[in-house]
Amino acid sequence: MLDRGREIRLTGAVAMALLLGVAVASAAATELPEPAITGRAAVVLDGNTGRVIWERDGDRPLPPASTTKIMTAMLALESGRLDRTYEVSSYAASQAPSKLGLRAGQRMQLEDLAYALMLKSANDAAVVVAEGLAGSVPEFSALMNRRARAIGATSTNFQNPNGLPDDDHVTSAHDMALILRHALEVPGFREVAGSTVKVVQVEDTSLRPVALRSKNRLLNGYFVSVLGKTGYTRAAGRCFAGAAELNGRQVITVVFGATDMWGDTRKLMEYGFSTFDETAPAVQLALEEARRNPPRTAVAKARSPRRRATVVASRSRRARSVATRTASASTKLRSKPSKASRAVARGKSVAQVASRTRAVTQVASRTRAVTQVASRTRTVTQVASRTKSAPVATSAARSTARAKAVASKAARPADRQAKLDTGSRRR
Repeated sequence: MLDRGREIRLTGAVAMALLLGVAVASAAATELPEPAITGRAAVVLDGNTGRVIWERDGDRPLPPASTTKIMTAMLALESGRLDRTYEVSSYAASQAPSKLGLRAGQRMQLEDLAYALMLKSANDAAVVVAEGLAGSVPEFSALMNRRARAIGATSTNFQNPNGLPDDDHVTSAHDMALILRHALEVPGFREVAGSTVKVVQVEDTSLRPVALRSKNRLLNGYFVSVLGKTGYTRAAGRCFAGAAELNGRQVITVVFGATDMWGDTRKLMEYGFSTFDETAPAVQLALEEARRNPPRTAVAKARSPRRRATVVASRSRRARSVATRTASASTKLRSKPSKASRAVARGKSVAQVASRTRAVTQVASRTRAVTQVASRTRTVTQVASRTKSAPVATSAARSTARAKAVASKAARPADRQAKLDTGSRRR
C-alpha cells in the first residue's frame, strides 16, 4: 500500500515537472523582441494593474510638451464646474500657437475649454482654465503638482497648464502613463479624448461657433482605437500618451522625444497587447492584414473607406485628364512640325537680334563715353594753352611800356633845346 502511494506521488511529481517544462519552453518560444522605437524615453503600462510591461528610461525627467494638457483637462473635468463660463484674459490671449485665437474679454464654457485642450491643443484655452479654476497660472501649476504627487507621479514638476517650453517643466514617461491611467477613470474624459470632431461656442457680442478636429491619427483606422494626447516643441520633440482597450485588457503607452511618434506608438501598442493571451491573436491578425494590404499613407487619417475611395477615384480622373491633354498636345506638335520649326526659328532670330541690339547699344555707349572724354581733353588743352600764353603777353606789355618810358626820357632834352632856340629867335 505504501509503495502504491509512493508511486502515485512520484507520478504526480513527474507530471508537474513536465507541465512546468512545457510552460517554460512555451514562454521562451514566444518571447517578444523589444520594440525598435525612435523615442528618447518610453513606457508600456498594463492599464488594469499599473504594472510596467516595458520601458526605456521610463523615469527620466523630460519636457512633455502638450501631453501636459492631460492633467489640465483632468482637473477641469474633476472640478464639477463644466457648465460655468470663464473670461479670457489678455495674458491668455497672448499665448503662442497652437491656440483658438481667443481675444481678451471673450468667454467660454469650461466643458468647451476641455475639448479645446484635447482636440485643438489650444494653449490659450489652457490658461483660461488655469486662471478660471485657480486664479493664476502659478496657483494652478501648484494644484497640478499636488495632484501628480497624489497619483504617484514623483518625477513631475509642472510650471504651466499647456506645456510651453520651460526648463523646470518636466515629467517622466512613467509618470505621464500614471496620470493618463487616472484620467481615464474621471467621468467625461474618455468622451472628450475619444472625439474626432467637436463644435464649441465662444461668447463675444454673440455666440461664435468654432469647429475642432482631433490631431490623434490612431483614433480610427488602427486595429484598436487609441485615446490620447499629442505634443511637440523643439526641446521636447514629438510626444504622445495613449491608451487602448481590447478583449478586457488595457494598454497605456507613452513616448517622449520621438522622430516617428505614430510609428513608435503602434509598435508599443502591439508589443503591449502581444504579452496577453487574450489579445495576442488579434495583434498577429492585424499585423498579417497589414502585411497583405500595406497602407499607401500613414495609418488612420480619420477618413471613411467611402471617402478614401472617392479621393482615389478623383485622383485617377485627374491623372487621366492630364495624360489625355499631354497626348493631345504631343499629337498636334507631330502633325504640324513646320509651324513648330518656324516658331523655334523665329525665337532664335529674335534672340539673335536682341543680342546684336545689346552689342550695338554697348558700342554706342562706349563711343559716347570716348567722345565725352575727348571733349573734356580738348577743353583742358585750351585752358592750359590760355594759361601759358597769359604770362608771355604780360611780359611783352611790360617791355613795351619800359621802351616808351625810355624814349620819353630821351626826348625830354631835345624838347628843351628846341624851346630855347625858338625863344632866341623871337628876341
